[in-house]
Amino acid sequence: MAIIFDEIVDRNTPEDIKHKKIDGIDDLIPMWVADMDFKSPPEVIESLVEQAKRGVYGYPEADASYDNAVVDWFKRRHGWEVDPKTILKLPGVVLGVSLAVRALTNENDSVMIFEPLYGPIAKTIKGNKRNLVISDLVRRDSRYEIDFDDMENKIRENDVKMLILCNPHNPVGRVWTKEELIKIGKICLKNQIIIVSDEIHADFVYSGHKHIPIASLSDELKKITVTCTSATKSFNIAGIQAANIVIADDSMRRAVDKMALTTGAYGLNIMGLVATRAAYTYGDKWMDELRAYLEGNIELVKSRLAGTKLKVTDIEGTYLMWIDASKLFIEDPAKYFLENAHIKFSEGNFFSKKAGQFIRMNIACPRSVVNEALDKMLKLPAIR
Repeated sequence: MAIIFDEIVDRNTPEDIKHKKIDGIDDLIPMWVADMDFKSPPEVIESLVEQAKRGVYGYPEADASYDNAVVDWFKRRHGWEVDPKTILKLPGVVLGVSLAVRALTNENDSVMIFEPLYGPIAKTIKGNKRNLVISDLVRRDSRYEIDFDDMENKIRENDVKMLILCNPHNPVGRVWTKEELIKIGKICLKNQIIIVSDEIHADFVYSGHKHIPIASLSDELKKITVTCTSATKSFNIAGIQAANIVIADDSMRRAVDKMALTTGAYGLNIMGLVATRAAYTYGDKWMDELRAYLEGNIELVKSRLAGTKLKVTDIEGTYLMWIDASKLFIEDPAKYFLENAHIKFSEGNFFSKKAGQFIRMNIACPRSVVNEALDKMLKLPAIR
């Protein structure tokens, strides 16, 4: 199936954010926003076409077939047993995080994150008038780790009420190990901290690593965890918003559900429902072959950038490569590559105020495009 992922898909439409034209650049290579340049699995496309042909797009409701598809995927792919009654259906993962913050903490409560981290998470904490507490991940050579001493000290100093975990972690590509997750869990249980775990990239985990939902580790952790999941990243259907938020504790789930109803942001749209159900029912082979293809892209980037001034962070999960460009001694590396190579990367500052010398590279595109981008980068004298 690799040839399918080699296909160049025309995304030149006014609605497409990733491929939006930039004045003066006719040969832009967009490697920034986290969606893929691959067509979704045929079964997903067929399910959407079939639904569209009906010509009526009324209010939908997820039935047992939807719940079974979601639950079976979690069990099959991640060894996680989920009671379908514990799943809230929402339009998006960031929305799920925001609703959990609003429903399960109070204004001025402290909420902790590990940075660098996907920018909207910090924004939703501050936007909901909570105190943002940052524990910086520690970079050891080309791999990031949690500073558990810093984590515990800041929890005590700030009376932290909630931890927002990202696993696999965007943008540093870590897949937290069982030992790390247990340690996180023990600290949170000891300090009566609710865990909100963003696991939207759970299906992108590479050889030698395994995604473990933190809620699956014990009954105690299950009771304090809100797990935010979605098929949208996995099957390239992010434009059809749909998420499944797993909350085992009845009172926590009712609180988040009530908050969703209060804000009017709840439920699934009809296309999100049918696409998610089809993806989780038929998507195994496609996903396995996609991951193998992405691993090839990752190895290509690492090998071709080896020996340059760009330092590629080890990637265990996601399709997003975190690259240290500090040796270029350029104030804004993302701007430099846009202006001089016509490649658009995500800016490091989007993930942390301390990460201005980093870029995030989305390699979920045909290998020919990755090679074209690398060719352009390697022609720049600054990176040698």
